[in-house]
Amino acid sequence: MKLQKIMSQFILVAFLCIGLCNCSSKKEPEAETKDDDSAYRIDTVQMRNYEQELKFTGQISFDEKQVDKVYPIASGTVLEVNVDLGNYVKKGQVLATLQSSDISNYQKDFSNAKSNYDLAKRNADNTQQLYDSKFSSESDLIATKKQLEIAGAEVDRSSQVMKIYGQTQSGSLPVFTIKAPQSGYIVERKVNPNVQIRPDNGDALFTISNLTDVWVLINIYESDIASVKMGQQVDIQTVAYPDKVFTGTISNIGQVLDNDSKVLKARVVLQNPGGLLKPDMFCTVKLHLEKQDKMLAVNPRSVIFNNEHYFVIKQIPNNKYEKVPIEVLKTTSKYSYVKGALQPGEHIVTEGALLLFNELNQ
Repeated sequence: MKLQKIMSQFILVAFLCIGLCNCSSKKEPEAETKDDDSAYRIDTVQMRNYEQELKFTGQISFDEKQVDKVYPIASGTVLEVNVDLGNYVKKGQVLATLQSSDISNYQKDFSNAKSNYDLAKRNADNTQQLYDSKFSSESDLIATKKQLEIAGAEVDRSSQVMKIYGQTQSGSLPVFTIKAPQSGYIVERKVNPNVQIRPDNGDALFTISNLTDVWVLINIYESDIASVKMGQQVDIQTVAYPDKVFTGTISNIGQVLDNDSKVLKARVVLQNPGGLLKPDMFCTVKLHLEKQDKMLAVNPRSVIFNNEHYFVIKQIPNNKYEKVPIEVLKTTSKYSYVKGALQPGEHIVTEGALLLFNELNQ
């Protein structure tokens, strides 16, 4: 029994020693490290020409050089309109039909001309037979042939008129069909069923454009006219696609100010792949003008405003960071022009800068 008790005490002491050894061999927990490459984004301080940014309002329009306006060439009542605004149509596709008294008159003229020709042909044939039998004079034969020639010319004239108005024969319904002169999108529609149409109407019934190119019409106020020149590159953003920037070149500047808005119109011809840009969309146009003065430029996303002061977070050796107070002279959509203890080529934090700034203040 004594031996068994001694063994039990020995085992207990051994376990206690092992536990103490394990406790003493454990390390203190290390501080959490952050993967700087994935947590923050770094940009470079640049020395570049000072860039002035002018902003204008604008509007998307269809290219007037690639547009067809469909005017009425016959009067009548609109029976049916087959297309809606924005539809894509192919050349020759029926846009609308109208019942026209003009077509009825042209059909009547063709029918009368055809009847007169048939009568003149019979008279000419009969006179030819009489002349061959010596029962008619040569003058009578010449007169009937002349009448036949006149009747034939009238048939040709009436037939051409019928073709112009899309009619192939007389006796059909007096319906005029309006067809698309080219393939493209319906960008304007000014006709509805049961509307009375007159050929002297000054408004186009339809306007068709293929929209492969569009015009951006820019509003330039008098104070900015001297800064805008043909050939300058501009950045264009629309409300529909706020994250997409379209780049174009000013190809035309107007010479007359609008009487109401007092703006001068400039034009940019813009390629429109996929048809993203639609006529009458509003847009913002930015023009960047470089000056000769060299200034420090940083990414605008790197600038932090705190307690009425501006800062950037600069990366220093050993993957450490420090906050640097700066003075912001001018900010555009691309750059912030600053003064401060920065040198060209130094790295500053853009994404995650505010988080680092808060940590450095603690």
